[in-house]
Amino acid sequence: MRELDIKRILVPTDLSQQSVVSLQYARFFAESFASGLTLLYVDPIAFPVNEARAEIRLRLASRPEHLAALEKEIRDYADAALLGVPYAVAAIVGEPVPTIVREQDERAADLVIMATHGLRGWRRLALGSVTEGVLREGACPVLSVSRKEGRLRTPDPVKKILCPINFTDVARSSLEYASHLAFAFDCELDVVHVIEEEDRGDAIPARTNALEWIDPAVRNRSTYREIVLRGGAANRVLDCADDLAADLIVIGAQHERFRDETVIGTTTERLIRFARVPVLTVPRRVDEKAYQLETLVAQVGQS
Repeated sequence: MRELDIKRILVPTDLSQQSVVSLQYARFFAESFASGLTLLYVDPIAFPVNEARAEIRLRLASRPEHLAALEKEIRDYADAALLGVPYAVAAIVGEPVPTIVREQDERAADLVIMATHGLRGWRRLALGSVTEGVLREGACPVLSVSRKEGRLRTPDPVKKILCPINFTDVARSSLEYASHLAFAFDCELDVVHVIEEEDRGDAIPARTNALEWIDPAVRNRSTYREIVLRGGAANRVLDCADDLAADLIVIGAQHERFRDETVIGTTTERLIRFARVPVLTVPRRVDEKAYQLETLVAQVGQS
């Protein structure tokens, strides 16, 4: 992995007071990496797009004076949190998830920072999750910040990073990313491997393999501590983050955009939903040809 260079940060916001914390993290990352910062407000279409009144709404909302008023509202909202930090604003009418994904692609964003509701049960099913939608559709690392976190107590909020691993290429990518952040922030890095119930007999080999698996580049870039736990992956990582007072969790996600669905993984989704600290998700694209070959081999083996 090349050296981490976060040049452009995109911050989708709904202009709520609870999401100001995402601006504070955006400021921290922008100042740490000398990044350009863009705030994005997506004005959602009120009606289904196939209805005539939706077309009228879209035309009215897209008028220059309406967008200019929205951009002023964004600046009024963000100026206090980003005082002294240059930033651009963009107001766009559309559906939140596809609009955010399109903007991150067109702006070649290196990082997206979003406040997430952390809703559970029927409320989450009814309202959905814009953050998880962006994770599934987009190709950019996403920092999910809980709205319940409140205002930052310090301008230097990341002192300890926790990175779960499971010996996959996805985990290797996230660990490399975490080591770059640990070096940039001059902070501690804890690498945790959870041995689940079916793997308990392999505890000693797993620890030996972890030492061999971690790339020498990671070892040379930053110091780290390895932790081996047993139990359910998501619950143990959440417990570990609380016990160690971690400030940030960095975890990988696997994308398969050439299929009808994108695989994030239940552990990653649970961490985003329940973690008390921000979760930075690092996506890794699956090569389509490699996937097709792997599928073919599996089919041949079953025949």
